Amino acid sequence: MSIITMQADSTSLILNGFAITDFAAGDVVELNPVNDLTSHVNSSDGGVNINKRVDAEVHDLVVRVQKFSPSDAFLNSQRNQPAPVVFNGSVKEDFVRDGTETSETYQLESGTITTQPANVKSDTDGNAMMEYTLRFRRAVRSL
Repeated sequence: MSIITMQADSTSLILNGFAITDFAAGDVVELNPVNDLTSHVNSSDGGVNINKRVDAEVHDLVVRVQKFSPSDAFLNSQRNQPAPVVFNGSVKEDFVRDGTETSETYQLESGTITTQPANVKSDTDGNAMMEYTLRFRRAVRSL
């Protein structure tokens, strides 16, 4: 699967109404499709049955935030709830097309933190970062 990378400097991430803002300079936010869009079943007589998968829009969001920052505190508090917290939100990257500023937005639906956060170092400045991975049932792109 291809990895969708968005430059953190030009990206905004909102989860359950909270703005995740404490990215490392020069870092990226990753959105990774988990499953194929379609499935193909071939028959012995040369035919094929092609269907859109019901789980085609599942995506993993990988975000790294500065350790001990408000974004880290928010994500960590949500991770530590007795029951899994379900996230909804959006990730938006601004860009210029034909001289006009516009944005690419992914609406994120029904996600949870799927793996324990990893303690990593920023490639840019060496600061301590926490890497969170969330899996969303649906990520719909719009331009």
